[in-house]
Amino acid sequence: MDIKVQFFSFFKDLAGHSEICLPYVEGERLENCLERIYAKCPQLLPFRRSALAAVGLDYQPHSHLLQPGDVVSLFPPVQGG
Repeated sequence: MDIKVQFFSFFKDLAGHSEICLPYVEGERLENCLERIYAKCPQLLPFRRSALAAVGLDYQPHSHLLQPGDVVSLFPPVQGG
């Protein structure tokens, strides 16, 4: 089963997709999945320290253990005005 990755806001434009699928890797943590995402979409690299990552409906630490079928969502940093 795959991991679905969704991009939001201007991350969609940078990535060139609204979503991608990555093969599930047993024992993979969110931080490793993010590395694979950045390798596939290097345009997002400048935002790697400030991007927000959620798994399912909740923001998760980078140590979060992924499960088959998880949905990872990437959001740009929150900006206020």
